Amino acid sequence: MREIMVRGFSGLLYVAIIVSSALFSNLALIIVLFIFSALALFEFQRLLHYKSPVPLLFFGLLAYQFYTGKLNNTLHYGLLALGIFTNILLAFLLVKKKSFDFAPFQKSGLTLFYLISSGYFIIASTAMESSWMNGITLSMYFLIWTNNSFAYVFGKKWGKNTLFPEVSPKKTWEGFWGGALACFLLSLVLLNFHKEFKIWVFPLLALIIIIASTLGDLIQSKFKREANVKDSGSLIPGHGGFYDRMDSVLYTAPFVNLFLIIVHYVS
Repeated sequence: MREIMVRGFSGLLYVAIIVSSALFSNLALIIVLFIFSALALFEFQRLLHYKSPVPLLFFGLLAYQFYTGKLNNTLHYGLLALGIFTNILLAFLLVKKKSFDFAPFQKSGLTLFYLISSGYFIIASTAMESSWMNGITLSMYFLIWTNNSFAYVFGKKWGKNTLFPEVSPKKTWEGFWGGALACFLLSLVLLNFHKEFKIWVFPLLALIIIIASTLGDLIQSKFKREANVKDSGSLIPGHGGFYDRMDSVLYTAPFVNLFLIIVHYVS
């Protein structure tokens, strides 16, 4: 019971910080997202035994240039393409049950095109047009939180058939479908707050988030299993570290950005 209370309190505090900063100002949200992503980056580098200050400096430069509007479009779309390619490659290795290669070159590539690229596209979502301030970023988080929370509840209550036992024996198909249903229903509610989008956009976005957030969670579990650790850190009581808390949104953000870019282009 005490563990559940600690987990619940720290989770609510994490949510409150993101939501309150998003409602306060765009700059406040960008700062919070940068700090959280930078902490996840630090924990990921520690998992890989990759000690270098360069990734954090590069991430800081990306975030600063994005906020000041000086980031080159070629770099933006190049990072998006490479980030999505890296995420798809990680999903392929996960499904094929192949080990992640931790050689020096691969460590640099994963840090740059998985963690930094994903962290950048969480921040970049704040610039996407919405009828309310930071609406796209908050909607993305709400859908991911709903999917993960209900997957946990359904899995805890009714879970019997494991989803991917080699990586995460506690995740079940019952939990997956429970989270998916809740996420899809929330997307229908969010349609009322995003009337600038066509009716099919948010249900389809929910489908992308259901798949991507689940894969992100499993991929992070695989990284931890291969590093032989239970949690990526201990900064969030009951949850582990920031990489533990952000695994789904880190993996999902590039796909959300790509989807909404395509929607904007089609519209």
